[in-house]
Amino acid sequence: MSQVERANHEAKLSLYYAPVGDDSEAYVDYDGLDPYWALADLLINEFDGYQELTDVEINGERWDIRMNYSKSGFQPRPEDEIASDRLYEFEINAQGRGERKCDYNISPRFPDMRKSDGERTTTAFDHTEPDEGVSVYCQPSNLALDEVADLLPRFVFELADAADLGLYHGYFSDPFDGRITALERYVRLTRSMNEKLIGTGGIFDRLAMLLSDADGTKGVYKFDNERERGYHHVVRHGSTSAGEMVSGHRLGGQIKSYLPEHPEKFEPDDPLYHPKLGVKFVQGRTASGSVPWSDRDEVVRELDERLVSVLSWAEIPTEAGGTTFAADDHFGASAAADSVPIHSDPTPRLEANQEHLIMTTLRDMTSADEAIVENLATDGGQPAREVAKAAGVGLSTVYRCLQRLEGVVTSDNGHVRFVSEKLRQEIRAIVESAEAKIDNAATRAAELVDMDVRQSASSAFDRWLAKYGAEFDYDEVGESTIRIDTVIGIAKSSSLPHPEDVVDELKTAWSRDGRDIKQLRNVRVEVDVSGKADSVWTLDALENVALTG
Repeated sequence: MSQVERANHEAKLSLYYAPVGDDSEAYVDYDGLDPYWALADLLINEFDGYQELTDVEINGERWDIRMNYSKSGFQPRPEDEIASDRLYEFEINAQGRGERKCDYNISPRFPDMRKSDGERTTTAFDHTEPDEGVSVYCQPSNLALDEVADLLPRFVFELADAADLGLYHGYFSDPFDGRITALERYVRLTRSMNEKLIGTGGIFDRLAMLLSDADGTKGVYKFDNERERGYHHVVRHGSTSAGEMVSGHRLGGQIKSYLPEHPEKFEPDDPLYHPKLGVKFVQGRTASGSVPWSDRDEVVRELDERLVSVLSWAEIPTEAGGTTFAADDHFGASAAADSVPIHSDPTPRLEANQEHLIMTTLRDMTSADEAIVENLATDGGQPAREVAKAAGVGLSTVYRCLQRLEGVVTSDNGHVRFVSEKLRQEIRAIVESAEAKIDNAATRAAELVDMDVRQSASSAFDRWLAKYGAEFDYDEVGESTIRIDTVIGIAKSSSLPHPEDVVDELKTAWSRDGRDIKQLRNVRVEVDVSGKADSVWTLDALENVALTG
């Protein structure tokens, strides 16, 4: 069977118009700003600033068309005879069947454009052969890209015809250039199929792990199930990540599964009850930025390849028909005219990458490390002192273990735990397995480290706690205590850490984490100071102990 069709959802693009012919033609006989002044005459002089047309038929479809204007942020030229210190921009808003619509913003472009404050500004026309013309910023929904360009002159013609005003039909007949800054292609899946995308271990999970593990990548996986499960799940990624998913792909953006704004309003027999799977190109996440208008077919092709491939990687049928897809007003769930290549699933590369990470992290564990890791895997996390007690080791040993196993085990204000619950659960399963002990976990735990593991990093205060084998506790009345396991000494000649240095490093770390240094004023410090009988100090007293002792 043929692949399911894909549909456009939202896009953003700019189209440029000027009197330019192809190589076989002479320049068209009008000035670059003539279309702009013609629209100004139409809107201001004929329509008195506003016009609305309803139920206009274009190519068998009924459209409502509205035209108005706003002030731009640009100064007119000295020769422009307008009674304003800013040029106008013209808005054409067209609403077709269902949610088929487009907003057009039409602005003049010419050399040496100035902002309203007189500052020189640059435009795309500074880099094109015609340096004067009209730029049209377009925000369509549910329109093919070519429809956006094809409908504009039809809308302009209908408006001019309503005023019985003749306009040159070639003004907006064909953009000579343009830039695409965003485009989303989508299919609509049934909710049951959507679980293969957003469920635990689904393709979104696996892609997030893959992309977070690859050199040079940047992205994030976010989900929102508050209104309803599957309300909004998105994997955002850049150009490098696009290439990691499919070799040769370069468009950064996002892959998302989402429901309408108010999902509770829709019943299972309504198409909007079922989520969209959208693959979107976003200029800001793409290394090259926007894409030339002339490359629009390539943009659609890359997005379609990624979209269909994601379905395949999730083991969701890519063929039209059956019960996989839910047709809506703009996505027919029928067979596509042309199929695109389905690329191989990149996520199995996780196994090799994660195995290497686990091996390099866990292979050199000491016997004390093994006892600590086994205890954490079973318990889930404890204050450092309790971890040391359960493992039968000293507190300083726990913190040395934390340093060796950075990225797998962490400390949060003295509370030692695995950096992710998933990692803890999987290592616990290995610990409880009769097949192997924790010392060969490195070769059996390729799937254990997820994005949370690799992105986790201790705070400056946590690093200070680790350095001095310390933990930070609050009691039931809100008083805080820092317990330092490392012995410190008064004498400057001593090899032991000096109180002034310990306190200074603490304050620096506290501040680097964005905490107010005043919060340390009443903190109790329990520490063994060589040569002093007292074990409980204030920070000020500890800092000055060398002077008083």
